[in-house]
Amino acid sequence: MESFAITELQHTLAKNGNREYSVRMAQYMKNQFPFYGIQSTPRRHISRQWLKNHPIVNETDTCDVLKLLWGKNQREFQYIGSDIAKKNKRKLTPKSIPTLEYCIRTKSWWDTVDALAAHPIGMIVQHHPELISLMDQWIEDENMWIRRTALLYQLQYKEKTNQDRLFRYCELRMDDSEFFIRKAIGWVLRQYSYIDPDAVIDFVDKWDGRLSNLSKREGLKAIHRNV
Repeated sequence: MESFAITELQHTLAKNGNREYSVRMAQYMKNQFPFYGIQSTPRRHISRQWLKNHPIVNETDTCDVLKLLWGKNQREFQYIGSDIAKKNKRKLTPKSIPTLEYCIRTKSWWDTVDALAAHPIGMIVQHHPELISLMDQWIEDENMWIRRTALLYQLQYKEKTNQDRLFRYCELRMDDSEFFIRKAIGWVLRQYSYIDPDAVIDFVDKWDGRLSNLSKREGLKAIHRNV
C-alpha cells in the first residue's frame, strides 16, 4: 500500500476527531498513546470506506499496511491495523510472523496485543504447527507482551486447545509478577473451563499455593457462575 493512502486515512481521521473523547480515551489507556477521539463504530465505518478505495488483496498488502499503521502516532491507526489483521488472518502464513511480532513489541498494550495474539497469531500457528516451537520460545521471552501472546494464542481454539501446552505455559509463568501475565493466565483458564471445567479445577487446586489470587479468581469465574 502506498503512503499516500495512509495520508488520506490520516486526513479523514483527523477531520472526524473529537477532543473530549480523545482526552478520555488517552486517560483510559494510562496516557500511553495520543488519540483522535474516534469511537469504535465510526472508526470502523471510516476504515471500511477507506479499504474500499485501497483494498487489501494478499498477505504482502496486509503486512505492508500494518507496518505503515504502526508507524503513526494516534492509537486509532493501530486499532484499524488490528481489525485488518483479524479480518485478513486467513491470508496470512508464517511469513507474516515477523510483522506481527513487530506489532506486538511496538506500541504495546493489551488493546492491540490481545487481538493479534488470539486471531492472526493463533490461526497461523494452528495451520502451521511447526510454529509451536516458536511459542515455546515466546513463553520465555524477556518481553512481557510476547509472553502474554504465547499464553493467549490458543484462546479461540475451544475443543482444539492443546491442554498440556496450555497448562504448561500457565505453570511456567505462574510466578510472574506482571499483572498482565497473571490476568492472561486467568483468562485462558476461564476460556478453557468452558471446555473442561474439571481439568481447570484440578489445575488450580494443584497449584493453589503458587497461582496468584487474580489468576485463580479469573480462571474459576465461569465455573462458579455456572454452579
